[in-house]
Amino acid sequence: MENLSHELARSPELADRLGLVHAWYIDARDTDHPIFGFSKFIGYEAITADTYLEEYKNLNGRNTEWALKEFCEELHPESRQYGEYHEKLADWLAEFGKTPRNPVRLMILKSNPENASDAEDRRLLELLAAVADLLPLDQRHELRSRL
Repeated sequence: MENLSHELARSPELADRLGLVHAWYIDARDTDHPIFGFSKFIGYEAITADTYLEEYKNLNGRNTEWALKEFCEELHPESRQYGEYHEKLADWLAEFGKTPRNPVRLMILKSNPENASDAEDRRLLELLAAVADLLPLDQRHELRSRL
């Protein structure tokens, strides 16, 4: 995804397309400075802005999304995590004079866990947090008191 950042810096035409993206992929290893990318660009190895702009009509985003799905988890639009990353995406896109589409899908890249059991524990925690975010306020308070 770093390649996208490099190509955006040298191609205003590529940056002009950022507001059209339906689904963003997020590398959140550095949670304070996540890196964003879209499948039709990051799904192709060593693609350049020039190649993308010449061939984007022939590039298949469905194929790249299918290939990337094993490495990502979709964030639920009602979750706290979605809201946080949507805000960071909006801030990043504002640097290019763009805003995210409404609605927009956010896909977070899974970490490469060294210990699979730790990854499972984290997924359960994220699931619980997502469910808790959907509860009415009084039920969230009740849940907290039970924990």
